[in-house]
Amino acid sequence: MRSAPYVLASKYASWMNLMTQIELITVPQDFTRLCNAVLQAEHGTDFLPIDDDRADRGNDGYLKSEKRIFAAHCFKRIQNQRIDHEIRAKMMGDLRKAIQLKMEGDWDIEAWTFLSNYPIPENIARQVIVTGKESGIDVSWNGPGYFAEVLQRFRSVREMFPNLLGNDILDQLDAITAKLESLSVAEPVINWVPRNAQEQRALISQKPPAWEYLLFAGILRQRKEILEPKWRDYLVGNGSRTGRYLDKGAARIYLHGIWSDVESIAERVISAFDERLQLEAFGAPGEPGNAELIKHSADRIVKSYEDLLDWAGEIRGTVLPEDMKRAFDAAAMVAAQPVADIRTFIDQTVTAIDEIPARLAQENPRPIIFTLTLTLTINEAAMAEFRKEARRLRW
Repeated sequence: MRSAPYVLASKYASWMNLMTQIELITVPQDFTRLCNAVLQAEHGTDFLPIDDDRADRGNDGYLKSEKRIFAAHCFKRIQNQRIDHEIRAKMMGDLRKAIQLKMEGDWDIEAWTFLSNYPIPENIARQVIVTGKESGIDVSWNGPGYFAEVLQRFRSVREMFPNLLGNDILDQLDAITAKLESLSVAEPVINWVPRNAQEQRALISQKPPAWEYLLFAGILRQRKEILEPKWRDYLVGNGSRTGRYLDKGAARIYLHGIWSDVESIAERVISAFDERLQLEAFGAPGEPGNAELIKHSADRIVKSYEDLLDWAGEIRGTVLPEDMKRAFDAAAMVAAQPVADIRTFIDQTVTAIDEIPARLAQENPRPIIFTLTLTLTINEAAMAEFRKEARRLRW
C-alpha cells in the first residue's frame, strides 16, 4: 500500500525547511553560487553568469532569450527586525544600475529580476515596478521560496549545497517513494497507452510490440491532463497575475510584439514533427526506439500547448487602461483555435494508438499504417475583433 499523502506532506515540510535555511545565508558568494546554479538548471546555456569577483555594475547574470538582467543580494548578517529602508536602497540602487546599462547600450535589457533570500515588502514592490516601467524595463523578483522549489526539482543542484539542511530529507524521501512504488504484487504486462508514471516505467522496461507509440501517446495524455486546470482557466477568461502595469503607449508596444511570440510557439511545435527527429526517436522499421527522445518529442508538443495557454493568461493578467481591454481580450482569444487544434491532435493520437495492441493480437495481422497530422489554425473571429479594436484605437 502506498502512502502518497505522507510523502507529499513530508516534501512540503522539507520545502519549508529549505526555504528557512536559504533565508539564513549570510555569505554573498554562497548566495551568488546558489543563484547561478539554480538559473543554469532552469535555463541551461541561455543564462549567462557574471563573475562576481569583479565589478559587475549591477549585472549578476543575463538571460539571452528574455533580454533579462539579474541582480542578486543577501545581507551579511541575520536580520531580526524590519529592514525596509535597506531593501529599498539595494533594489533601487541595482535597478538604477540596470537602467544605466540600458541607456549606455552595453546590454540589451527589457526585463530585470531581483534575486534575494528574503521577501520583498509590498510598498517597495510598487515603487520598484513604477521606476522600471518609466525606463521600459519589466521588473520582477524571486525570493527564498523560489530557490527552495527549484532545489526540490533538481537533485543535481541540491547536491552542490550539502550545507543546506533538508537535502538528506529529500534524498530519503526519494528512496521512500521508490520503495513504495516497488511494493507491487505482480507487475502486469502493459499493452495499452500508459495512464500514469508507474505504467510508463513498466512499459519502457517490458518493451512490448509498438511500445514506442504507446509511450508517446501516454505522455501526451498524461501531460494534457496535468494542464487541465490551466485549460479551464483559459475557457473562463482567467489571467495570470503578472505584476505588469501598462499605460497606453506601453500597451500598444506590448501588443505589437505578442504576435512574434505566438509565431515562435507555433514554430516549436512544428519542429517536433521533423522527420529526422522522429526517426531517431521511434527508430527505423525493425529497430527499437529511444525512450528519452520519445519523451522529449511528446513534451515539446504539450509544452507548446502550455505556452499558448500561458501566452493568453499573461495577456489577460496585464493591467492596462480601460478602453484597451477589448483589444487585449481579443488578442488572448486568438489562441483558442491553435489550443483546440493541439487538444484534438492529442485525443485523436491516443485513440488511434490505443487500438494498436488489439490489432496486433489478431491472427495474421496486417501492417498498421496511420497518419497523424497537426494543423494549427487561427481564431479568425478573434483576429477580426482585434483588428476592429486596433482601428478604433487608431493604431
